[in-house]
Parts: sequence; structure tokens; C-alpha cells
Amino acid sequence: MFLVFNVFCQQNEYNKTVWTVAWSPNGKYIASGGNQDELKLFDGNTYKLIKTYPVKDVQLSRLKWHPTKNKLAVITQGRTFKAKILDLDNDSWTSLRGLKNSFRALGWNYTGELLAVSELESFVSIYNIDGTRVSRFRADKKGAAGLDWHPKNNTLVTVGTKVGVFNHLGDTLKIFETRKKEPFLLCVEWHRSGKFFAVGDYGDLEKAKNKLVQFWNIEGEKIKEIKGSIAEYRNLRWNKKGTKLATASDALRIWSKKGKLLFESKSTNDYLWGIDWSPDGKYIITSSRKGVITIWNEKANKIAELEY
Repeated sequence: MFLVFNVFCQQNEYNKTVWTVAWSPNGKYIASGGNQDELKLFDGNTYKLIKTYPVKDVQLSRLKWHPTKNKLAVITQGRTFKAKILDLDNDSWTSLRGLKNSFRALGWNYTGELLAVSELESFVSIYNIDGTRVSRFRADKKGAAGLDWHPKNNTLVTVGTKVGVFNHLGDTLKIFETRKKEPFLLCVEWHRSGKFFAVGDYGDLEKAKNKLVQFWNIEGEKIKEIKGSIAEYRNLRWNKKGTKLATASDALRIWSKKGKLLFESKSTNDYLWGIDWSPDGKYIITSSRKGVITIWNEKANKIAELEY
């Protein structure tokens, strides 16, 4: 009886998981999604629910706001909804042409003219804002779990079992490993300077040990390595100024540009998944395995929880 109850609880928790949250660049909106068959839109100031959009029978994996327009890119792990662009001004969706499936990574380039999406296989596709594919290339043998564009040019970094650096046409600029035992890298983001990027991982694939955040430059030189998390580093985000890095795992942790731990919340078994900064850098939003969406201040103190 206990085993059956435990499995039921695990399944129930999984159904509550909110995988991703994203604060719009203008600060007006917060978007969230997960296993609830819908995309939710909240007011970025009052935190009240504004609207929901149906996203049926898929795991909504990641959301990315366009840098200047009122558009939101959405990707799922599935073959039905796949990946689309939502135009909030007219409540219309743009499908990405020729995309057969999708995985969990996507991102706009610095001008907002290009959108990169990862596929269930080893490929990444680059699209124009109208949904027309520009290029498609092989990025990682187990799929790109994370990707991010350089803040000043069309250089794209992807992570999976390795780090790959490509241009927007899919030409390989650099591929390198981050450790001797093959890991699975879950997230990546360029520092605002464009001089290096941070990656967070699951640990080594064999035993899921040694969860790390690492800083690397484009030449494959390791700048910094951070240890100490119980859970894998699911997501990470630099603030707008590039002075602080927030990471989501068993706790919210905030690091300096040089990798020094500044603040952290209490570690719990409700592991965090989604994470983002408010545009002014005063607040952080996280989402969790149990479906809790929390607003924190920049010192990792809890401010509020959104009603989900």
C-alpha cells in the first residue's frame, strides 16, 4: 500500500511541476508553464493572473521573451504543440515551419531577428521571426538541453554532453568537453560582457555526482568552477548588469561575477526549475517541482508566492 501511495504522490507532484518562468523585458508580464496543459500570464507588478493559453498534452519546457516586441517563444517536449511564437498584441500563434519535434531549449538572438530551438534528436534549428527556417545543424548527440546567443553577435552556445559554439548558419566554431567523466549540461547563459558564459549541470551521467556551475570562454578555457549543490543546476540567469548570477537547484543561490556565493535560500526537497530576474534586478522569480512560484529579493529572501 505504501509503495502505491508513494508512486501516486510522485506522479501527482510531477503533474504540478512548473518548469519555466520568464519576466518580460519591459517588466509588465511574467509567463510560466509546465505540466498543467496551459501557459499562464501574470501581471509583473501585482503578480495577479491575467490570462491563460491552452498548451495541451505536452510538457511546456521553456519560455523566452522577445528582446523588444510583445512576443513570447514557447517550446515543449512533444510532437504536437512543438515550438511556437505567441504575439500578445493580437493573441495569435506562429508555428515554426518544418519542425517535426522539439526538446527543451530556445532563445532569441540579440536583435530578436532569429530564434534558435532544439529538437528531440541532436539538431538545433534557427528561424526567422515569421517562422521560416534559416538553418539546421547537429549540435549534441543527446540533444541540446540549453542554448544561448551571444549578447552582441550571432554566436550561439549549446550544451548537452558537451559545449558547442556555432554561428547562425550552423558552422562549428568550437566543441569541447567540460570534464573527464561525461556529464549532462542542463543550462547555459552568456555573461552580459560576452567574454564568457556560465553552464550548470546534472553531474556525471553515470552516477549523477559532482553537480557543477562552470564559467568558460569561447576558446574552451575554464575560468571558474563552483561546487556545493545537492540537486542538479536546472537553470541559471545573470542579472541585467552582469554583476550577479542566480541559480536554481535545491535552493536559490546568488553568486558574484567571479563566482563567490553572496546569498542563498534554505535548501529544500522542492527543487527549483525555472528562474529569472526582474528587469530592474531587484527581484528573482523561481518555479518548482511542486508547482510553487516564488518572488525573492536580490538577497534571496522570500517576498511573495504567486497563486497558481
